[in-house]
Order: sequence, then structure tokens, then C-alpha cells
Amino acid sequence: MGFDLFLAAVSIVAASIATWALLRLFPSSDARQAIPLRTDGGFADPSHTTDGGVTIDGKVTADGESTSDIDGQPTDHLGKRLVIALILTIPTFVITLLALAKIAMPGWLTNPWPHAIVITPVMFYCAAPIHHRGLPALQRRRPNGDSLVSLGMAIVYAYSLLLCVVSWIFPAGSRDPYFAFVGVVATLSLAGTLVRQHAMTAQQTAETEKAQSAQSTESTESARSQAKSPEPTQEKSAEELLFRAVVGHEIRARVLQITTSVTMVVAVWTCALWLAFGMQPKLAIAILLGSTVLSVAGLVLQAYDRQVTNR
Repeated sequence: MGFDLFLAAVSIVAASIATWALLRLFPSSDARQAIPLRTDGGFADPSHTTDGGVTIDGKVTADGESTSDIDGQPTDHLGKRLVIALILTIPTFVITLLALAKIAMPGWLTNPWPHAIVITPVMFYCAAPIHHRGLPALQRRRPNGDSLVSLGMAIVYAYSLLLCVVSWIFPAGSRDPYFAFVGVVATLSLAGTLVRQHAMTAQQTAETEKAQSAQSTESTESARSQAKSPEPTQEKSAEELLFRAVVGHEIRARVLQITTSVTMVVAVWTCALWLAFGMQPKLAIAILLGSTVLSVAGLVLQAYDRQVTNR
């Protein structure tokens, strides 16, 4: 009883300190950076480009690396990562479910090391695009949905890996690894990105065909209007597009920044409150709940982020 009260006090104090640090670091208005603009008048998400990079027709050109989609990964590359993630995650997930259901299995299947070996490529290869977008954004103090997903996977992966190496330091009941969690989150994120890619490609193709059709039917009238006053009209249109891009980017960036910061605070308090007042096994469930909050919110924000950025 005395130890439980001590753990509750420590958890609440630690959560309070973490909350103060998160709210001080991430919603800061000082974390500003240049806004990469596209040639169509829209704006690119800085978390998807290099610092100071300019995105031209969907291609990042600052470092000479050409990209063909919203995530800097060709569709076939993402598809390959998704297939590998599925192949490696499904058996790990099924075995984890059977273990949770207390179904007897051979010892080598429940050994944590095979799970670690199988899921490590998912963590560091299949989910590499998520980390490459999320971690730099976190370092720039402008976290996004990828940052939350990356954090959620990293916490569970590190916890599970520690269980493989030094399981004796963990309390009884909290010594089961959860590598399947990493695989499931990575697979869902990659699948969602791939689906959005195909949908956006179809939408862009339809919009291009519609614009070309409208341009061909109104070419004569447009030519006459431009012949009379081409420069003022073009300058006004460019200024309006630039203003809308800048304002829209700042609003979206602040909303995303505040949302991700609040999500991290909620995850911290979810973990702390379960450690303080939850049922056993406290540590394992607290880690899973906190990581689930991060991952679910991150998956939702990924969808929002991609849709708004590429309108």
C-alpha cells in the first residue's frame, strides 16, 4: 500500500513536469521557418521537405532529389514497404493474440527474441518514411502526425526490446513484449498513405483534364482579356494566391502544432494516471495506453495533414 502511494505521487509529479515541458517547448510561436511554395500557388508542408527547400510540381528540388508523391516515396516503394510490413506483422500479431488468450504454444513461438528479429525491419525499414518526416519536425518544435506515430512506435519498441535484454528489472506481469503493436501501427500508417496517394492521383488527374477542357473552350476569350491588361491581372492573382498560401499555412501549422502538443500531454497523463490508480499489470498497460493515444491521434492527423497540404 505504501509503495502504491509512493508510485502514484511520483507518477503525478513526473506527469506535471512533463506537461510543463511540453507546453513550453512545442506550442512556442518562435518555432518559425520558411514556407516552401509550389508553382501552382499552393504551399508545401515543411515537414515533408528539406529546410529551405522549394517544392515544384510535387518535386523537392533543394537537394536535387526528385520525388513523385506527397511523401517523397514513389508509390511502388511504399507498396513494397507495406507488403513487407504485412508479411512480418501478421504472424507476430496472431501469436500475440493467442498468447493473450492463454492458448498453449511452443516455447520458441512465445520467446521475445524471434518477435524482435521479425519486427525490427518493420520499425527501421518499413516505417522509415514515417520517422524521416516525424522526427525532424519534432526537432524543429513543429510536430505533426508522423511525429506522434513515430513516438508511439518507438516507446513500445524500446520497452519490448528492454524486456528481451533485462526482463528481470520489470515487475511481474509486465514482462510480455508488444512488438506486434509496432507492426500494426506501421502497417496502418503505410496503408493509409498509399490509399490517400491513389485517391489524390485520381483527383489531380480529373482536375487536370477538367482544366484543360475549360481552357480549350475559353482560349479565345482568355487571350483577348490578357491582351488588354495582362500584367495587373497576373500580379493581383499571384499576390492573392501568395497571401492565401501564407495565411493558410500559418493557421494549419498552428492548429497542428497545438493539437499534437495536447495529444502528447494527454498521453503522458494517461500513462501516469494508470500507473497511479490502474489495475495490474500497471506498467505494461500504462505504456500501451500512452502509446495508443499517440499512435491513434497521429494516424488521424496524418490523414488531415496530407489532405490539407495537397489541396
